Parts: sequence; C-alpha cells; structure tokens
Amino acid sequence: MAALLVWAAVGRSMAQPAVTPPLTDNLSGGSRPERFLFFSGIDLWSNGLAGYNGMLLAPKGDLNNDGFLVRLFMSDNLERYDTATQRFTTNIFRASALPGWRTKRGDLEIRVFAGPTLEIRGVKPDVQTGKLSGSRFGGQLASELWWEPTPAMMVAASGAITTIYSVYSARAAAGWRLFDRFWIGPEVSVSTDRFSTQYRIGTHLTGFKTGMLEWSVGAGLVEDSFDRSGIYGRVSALLRK
Repeated sequence: MAALLVWAAVGRSMAQPAVTPPLTDNLSGGSRPERFLFFSGIDLWSNGLAGYNGMLLAPKGDLNNDGFLVRLFMSDNLERYDTATQRFTTNIFRASALPGWRTKRGDLEIRVFAGPTLEIRGVKPDVQTGKLSGSRFGGQLASELWWEPTPAMMVAASGAITTIYSVYSARAAAGWRLFDRFWIGPEVSVSTDRFSTQYRIGTHLTGFKTGMLEWSVGAGLVEDSFDRSGIYGRVSALLRK
C-alpha cells in the first residue's frame, strides 16, 4: 500500500509544481524550527496492556526539513493467555535506537529508519524453554508515510520488520479534516511474530491540540490467532520542541 501511495504522489509532483503547506498549519507544528518530538501512549484491550515512550531528534537542525533523524523508542507490554487449566502472562520490553532519513516531496513525507533493537521477554509461570523468555539483540527496519492528497484528506502508513522472533507490524489509516482542528477516519493494522498474529480495524482521531500537546486516539475491534477477540483502545500524545 505504501509503495502505491509513493508512486501516485511522485507522479503527481512531477505533473505540477510542488506546494509546501505553511509552517503555521495547526496539524504540522509551529512556526519555529522543531528539533525534538517527544511522544508517549497507552494501548489497552481485554487481554493486554502496553505503554510506550519515544523521541524523534534532528541533530543538525529542523524536523520539518529533509535530512538525518534519530528515533529512540521503548515499550512495555503485558498480555495474558488462558488454557484449560492455567493462565500465563507474558511481559515484553522492547527498546531501539534507529538512525534514519526524512524526505518530503510536495504533500508526501517519508521517514525510513534502521538500527539495533533489544527485546526482553518473560513468562509467568516460568516455562522451561529458552524460546519464550530471555534477552535478545537484533536489527530493525521501519518506515513512516504521511500524504495529504487534498487539503481535506490525509493518508498515513507505517511498518516495521525486526529480526528478533521474526516480528513485523503494519498500519494504514485515512482521515478527513474536521472543523480545521483534527483528522478522523478508519484505520487497520496487523502485528505478528513467531508465536501469534493480531488484526485490528477501527477508527482514529489524529492531530487534536490542547496547549502544547497534540493527541491521537483510536478504538475498534481486535482478533488474534488464539481466537481471542474484543475491543481495543489507545491514546497517545506528542510534544514538539
């Protein structure tokens, strides 16, 4: 999907002059150069809870300019699995430091990152196998896409592949600008590793600002390869400096 969006946007930018939106756009930051972007969030569903924090850094200048970036990220996830006789709880901590590059052409912005990642996985009660617990180092490749084909519409996509346990994830969302304050629309996502796969479909609201914070929320239906289903909810906030 991301590849099709890139092809369409590149063709459009070649056919007409690129127009860069003003820096004072409420959904793309302020008029001052932004060197840091801090973000934090919580994700909840009936069988799990996850929290995450991170930072996007432009060491040599402005996050709104093309060039080198660094993405720091950490998350902690708790999830339960029930069998006929026992309940198991997994705790997965992940951290990564990913150098990357930001490119913008007209109304299309792409970020690509690659670097080292760490995962610490534990299971309670203890399972006597090295496949389910312990610390592991690996590599990760990630990308993010933001496209505004019209002033009233956005399309976002992201994906990541990690060498640890063959983890990969992907998300796609579309939105329409409402009251010139935020974007609202559908979202779909999938995440999988060597042990399970999870699917989500829902609705998101992105870009709503209160003071210095910019918020994103989402809710919808979730189902996984263990035949567990339910409702998910998430909320995140970011701060630009």
